[in-house]
Amino acid sequence: MIKRVCLAAVLSCCVVFSVFAGCPSALPTNDVKFCSSFKSVATCYCTSSGLPSSMCQDMSALYSRMISVFGSLQKACEYQRYTSPQDCMDNWNCYLYGGVDSRGRLCSSTKKACQ
Repeated sequence: MIKRVCLAAVLSCCVVFSVFAGCPSALPTNDVKFCSSFKSVATCYCTSSGLPSSMCQDMSALYSRMISVFGSLQKACEYQRYTSPQDCMDNWNCYLYGGVDSRGRLCSSTKKACQ
């Protein structure tokens, strides 16, 4: 249960609004600066949740941990309460895989993955 609580804070990387950790919001998925924004926000929420900073810097490791705890991206995004599950999934999918989000927007304006 403690792992789930800590991970919930990490999932808030696509936050629309939060007063608790003081972390900023990620830019929209189609913004040219989405990649750096997403990583910065994910890192902020990850470290403020108490996870080791080494894990917080590696988005692939962070994603793998989410999947191991929750079983799927959808379940992980449904668990967090900082943004809609769909925005959370769009953010992770754009960051890791590129393409277009659920609204048809080009990820990072180029369709390329961030990594």
